Amino acid sequence: MSQIQLGIEEIDRKYEVLEKMGEGGMGSIYKVRHLLLEEVRVIKTIRAHLKDQDEHQKRFLREARMATQLRHPGIAQTHDFGIGDDGSAYIVMEFIDGIDLAYINATGQRLSQQEILEVADQTLDILGYLHGKRLVHRDISPDNIMLTRNDDGRVEVKLIDLGIAKQLEATQNLTQTGFFLGKLKYASPEQLGAVDGKKVTTCSDLYSFGIVLYELLTGRFPISGDSEAAILAGHLLHPPLSFEESDPESTVSAPLRTAVMRALEKIPEKRYTDAEEFRRTLAMAASGAGSVAGAPDPERAAAPATHEPAVT
Repeated sequence: MSQIQLGIEEIDRKYEVLEKMGEGGMGSIYKVRHLLLEEVRVIKTIRAHLKDQDEHQKRFLREARMATQLRHPGIAQTHDFGIGDDGSAYIVMEFIDGIDLAYINATGQRLSQQEILEVADQTLDILGYLHGKRLVHRDISPDNIMLTRNDDGRVEVKLIDLGIAKQLEATQNLTQTGFFLGKLKYASPEQLGAVDGKKVTTCSDLYSFGIVLYELLTGRFPISGDSEAAILAGHLLHPPLSFEESDPESTVSAPLRTAVMRALEKIPEKRYTDAEEFRRTLAMAASGAGSVAGAPDPERAAAPATHEPAVT
């Protein structure tokens, strides 16, 4: 089989493209091997028809600059970035050998409550770091939270895809054209521009993670209905699905239920002040629901999804 050529000189000279892993609105993602270092990495490229679209290229460049300034073991590392003479651009990132939470949900797997609390503890630690840098991720969802192993064999959470993250002072709900960025299922009310003009803040990420956590604990999405209209109305108008309905056997303790529901408040000020407060509250709730010292096993999946998500 002939080697895949991307037509970007810097990539084709330095990397062997192993496979195409996905694509989205901005570009494609490839699994590659560095020819000299023999290290597997991921390359995200900008789509050819977007090369001349200034807004997309600026967002791509912003993602690369932002990622290189972040130093946290729970955030996927960026190795390189380049823009060719023809306007093509690419980001070289850490390859994460593991599974994402979307794969766990899609395959009907269920983590134990102890495992879920460990995922929550690590994710909120990462968000606390990100928010401390005055960055809002804006796309917290199951496919952007991955589970992998470190060199000691301990399972670790990795947060990926900073494609639409923004500085806190510059956050906006929509693009200039009114196009919503992010995933509707996990968007906060203020991301949808519907909470009395409130700006997107770090509380938005906590709302999104609250939905992720609710799903992990119950196996149910906290909004009734599958249509976009139903999900939009659920975020903006209706209370989340009660734990009495989603967890009739009360496998989730009362303190843990309360902790999760607080993150899902419509009004940002009624949620947690920061990720650390959310983290501490879950730890206190866990004292009556079991220790958070355990860790989920990514090898429990029959066919792990080792990929970055589609480009947004």
